[in-house]
Amino acid sequence: MGSYKVTDGVVELGNIKLPLPDTVSPEARAYLCFDPNQGQPEGAAPLPMWKMRDALVPAFEMLNAQAQQAYPVTIEEMEIAGVRCHHVKPIDPPAANTGKVLINMHGGGFVLGSGSLVEAIPIANETQCNVISIDYRLAPEHPFPAAVDDIVAVYRTVLEYHAAQDVALYGASAGGFLTAMAIMRFKQEGLPLPACCGVFTAGGDVTQLGDTFNYLTLAGFYGHVGVSFDDPMSERGAFVGSADPNDPLVAPIKGDLSDFPPTLLVTGTRDAVLSSSAMFHLALRKAGRDAELYVFEAMAHGFWYNVAMPESRDAIAIMARFFEKHLKI
Repeated sequence: MGSYKVTDGVVELGNIKLPLPDTVSPEARAYLCFDPNQGQPEGAAPLPMWKMRDALVPAFEMLNAQAQQAYPVTIEEMEIAGVRCHHVKPIDPPAANTGKVLINMHGGGFVLGSGSLVEAIPIANETQCNVISIDYRLAPEHPFPAAVDDIVAVYRTVLEYHAAQDVALYGASAGGFLTAMAIMRFKQEGLPLPACCGVFTAGGDVTQLGDTFNYLTLAGFYGHVGVSFDDPMSERGAFVGSADPNDPLVAPIKGDLSDFPPTLLVTGTRDAVLSSSAMFHLALRKAGRDAELYVFEAMAHGFWYNVAMPESRDAIAIMARFFEKHLKI
């Protein structure tokens, strides 16, 4: 990719200028002006994402607190099948909703994010259903299939108390890719599939992210375009490890999708993973599956983590209504 710079949200690509779109909210315009790399020493050597776990804990805690202020819930730490989880509960749910449960896998590039509940909190509040957020094992210490093993273990236990049609599975970023991988594993093990799933700002093949990964970053146009899959710095490579990247359990888009559950995909036009989401949506539709894709104007990777934006609240509402529809709430 050629050089570019961003000044007050205006992106300069050579002689081309991309101004801040006036089609988004004032909150989103401020969000698009924020440089996540501001204050970083110039020329500092980048670190692998997994080396930043401790430094990013306060950021995840802040996002959790902001989400809980906007979407009140109660939170209980628990263990299911030997896996650390958080039980995120609506405060006063309707009795009819108590039999429904959503299982969430957090984001964090497969290498960080333990304790992040910014995806679970709003959905528990909006749907008025219980959400189990899984703190799956992280790479590089625990490469594939450790995280999927943890999801399968929790799902099996949930099925002891809930019918599969009363369960939804979802995640964003790494959690979205893990959602698709887990569905393929459920199929392999003959487990009943959930009522629906959410593959948010993610797709069906973590090893090949497509066109937008070549010119966008996880922060839109800020920062550096992601490293290649085989780069030692690649969190995706650290996660996949020695597994076969063509295995449908690693890359669901390469497998049989003919019985994949109804799927919602959400992304943005400044999301590095937009192409991956689009490719997986097309693959699901070609397989005859119920799949919906929402692409938000000018939004970057996982933009709904910033719950202050109207666009984020719209995205969360879309997710909640999709889950309610398929859980028959």
